[in-house]
Amino acid sequence: MLKKILTLSTLFFSLSAAAGNFNAGEHYIELGDKSFKSENQVVKVYSANCPFCYKYEVAVIPNMVKNLPSDMGYDAYHITSKPPFGKEKTDVIAAAKIMGNTQYTKLKMALYAKYHDANEKFSNGEEVYTFAAKELNTSVTELKQKAASPEAKALITKWDSGIEIAKIQGIPALVVNGKYLIKTSSIRSMPMLDELIAELATK
Repeated sequence: MLKKILTLSTLFFSLSAAAGNFNAGEHYIELGDKSFKSENQVVKVYSANCPFCYKYEVAVIPNMVKNLPSDMGYDAYHITSKPPFGKEKTDVIAAAKIMGNTQYTKLKMALYAKYHDANEKFSNGEEVYTFAAKELNTSVTELKQKAASPEAKALITKWDSGIEIAKIQGIPALVVNGKYLIKTSSIRSMPMLDELIAELATK
């Protein structure tokens, strides 16, 4: 899926796509009752346990965000449902998020690298907190307090609206305005992805 996007990223996209002729069911899915509130945004539903999410994070998302329509933003929802230790990883990522975007990015990428590059696994949930606390230069106690704060809990609740989305075609999942799930298998190039997002943004 990702490989297809990357290897064809320099090619022209199809004439139908260039003309803006994107179709529900072929290029995107209307979420209906699975929609969530996220106006003027593209949301990536992801997990640090997902190798494709990591590849998207490095190779796709930066260019996608750069080319978003001027009135659109970007957000990412880390979901609790993907093992191992999905809840603990979501807790520490949420704690890092409320500490600031620098801390959030640092921890997210450290978790990706540990799991997918170094192939190092946590033995239990407590190790997740210990690792995260070290990366964030804080104590486990303080980190757990932040993860248990109302702000972090609200963030996690919002993120977990992506769990049902992940069940549709897996992750990473790209959702426009909380209503339209992009069928990543239909994407043939980065320009095509940009065009599809731009069209869905106006719906």
